[in-house]
Amino acid sequence: MAPSLDILGLLSLGICVVALAQWSISRRVRYPPGPYFALLKIAAAREEAQELFMRWGRTYGDIIHIPVINRSMIVLNSLTAVRDLMEKRSGNYSCRPRLVLIAELMGWDTVLTNLPYGDQFRKQRRIVQDHFNSQAVVALRPLQRKETCTFLLGILNKPEAFEREIKRYFTAGSIMKIAYGHTVTSNDDLYVRLAEDATTATVASAGGPGAMLVDFFVLRHIPTWMPGAGFKRHALQTRAKVERLMDRPFQMVKQSMVSGTAIPSFTSSLLVEYQSAGKCGMKEEGDIKSAAGVLYAAATDTTTAILAAFFLAWTLYPEPFAKAQAELDSVIGSDRLPDFEDRPSLSFLDCIIKEMYRWSAPVPLGLPHRSMKDDVYRGYDIPAGTIVLANIWALSRDPTLFTQPHDFCPERYLNLDEETADLMDPNMIFGFGRRRVLACPGRWFGDGNIWLIIASTLATFNVEKARDANGKEITPPAAFAGSFVRHPKPFHCAIKPRSLKAADLIHETNASLAA
Repeated sequence: MAPSLDILGLLSLGICVVALAQWSISRRVRYPPGPYFALLKIAAAREEAQELFMRWGRTYGDIIHIPVINRSMIVLNSLTAVRDLMEKRSGNYSCRPRLVLIAELMGWDTVLTNLPYGDQFRKQRRIVQDHFNSQAVVALRPLQRKETCTFLLGILNKPEAFEREIKRYFTAGSIMKIAYGHTVTSNDDLYVRLAEDATTATVASAGGPGAMLVDFFVLRHIPTWMPGAGFKRHALQTRAKVERLMDRPFQMVKQSMVSGTAIPSFTSSLLVEYQSAGKCGMKEEGDIKSAAGVLYAAATDTTTAILAAFFLAWTLYPEPFAKAQAELDSVIGSDRLPDFEDRPSLSFLDCIIKEMYRWSAPVPLGLPHRSMKDDVYRGYDIPAGTIVLANIWALSRDPTLFTQPHDFCPERYLNLDEETADLMDPNMIFGFGRRRVLACPGRWFGDGNIWLIIASTLATFNVEKARDANGKEITPPAAFAGSFVRHPKPFHCAIKPRSLKAADLIHETNASLAA
């Protein structure tokens, strides 16, 4: 997404100051190498930031320094550098930087993904971890099965609307049910619209490379009427949408609890727990509200991106998916749908999942970290307060590990020794940090969702290239959009049930789960 003209204008005014500051500080601090006027180049770049950083890595090395006025940023382009800093020295890098635009102006400051490391972060992480750890998610499997079947039925009825079905029924449906006990029954669901309004507005403002400039320049307090303050006006409009996302479904749960009609959910169980302990004041309610609100924002966008990429990869690379279907037929047969207990027996399907994570890399630069104290690495200084980004895109396309890295090739994960499998592990998309303290606490639930929907779709459908009016195949480009969360650009494909028996199985399973 191209940065807005007002942000570029403000940047232009600061170019001379940046150059002077860079020259002055570089004489005293041994920063890693990097390009001059890097922020301006990022803002003006036509390629996505992660690709630009990877290209710079070939010139400057796997650690790149990007200077700014009041702080610095380094980008890590290799797994070695990421593990050395974010895992071996994670005590110094398990913190978030101050995020002026998305957190302070847009109102996402209280959610787990944007909190600095401290008491509130640990409290909210514990709340989410307790409900979504590897043992707790077993209790959510019935819901996952039901929502998967709802998705399959939606695809069966309207295959051309597969992207809408992914977002509306599968991800939105399961997360809304878990977070608030709310059942999504239509495309025009109030709470889904509230969530989509907030997340869409956030991505529109914060998704472009130029948006980070707001964090680096002292722009938070400029009046909204000033020329160049369009970003702030839009951010405040977004803030109102974020507040509605957090508050409306939360109040719905509270009201249903008073009336005795509440369905058990993440929010209601926490309210009961806190009320029983006599600890449900404004602060505690705020923590619950933020924890529930981020479930939708954090889970839906990334899961939707991966599942849409699954259909794109299947359209472009049909051979490995046919191989996965043969494995499913051999292990499961055609009389039932795949279930979680089948996963250990479906080794090639797990290769498909791993390659989906690597190939699509939904959050290519991960979430930002911050150094908490001065550090030295490879002879370079990393001052306290430096923003640190792990370029997951570059890590997942390291040619020394992944041959033909832009191709979709699940076979690359077959017959690996333990050390190589560790180096190629695509679970880096879920984060890094001390004991993975900054890794996604919902990764077991998210991974289970993705596995079940992919396995069930492969078992019941075939995907081919769509054809134009003359019967000629349409080959969609492997094109993605979005700088924070990457989604495939809209594309067409042909989705059909594998057989009449497969279509009947979808209907029968839905009926049995609804009974």
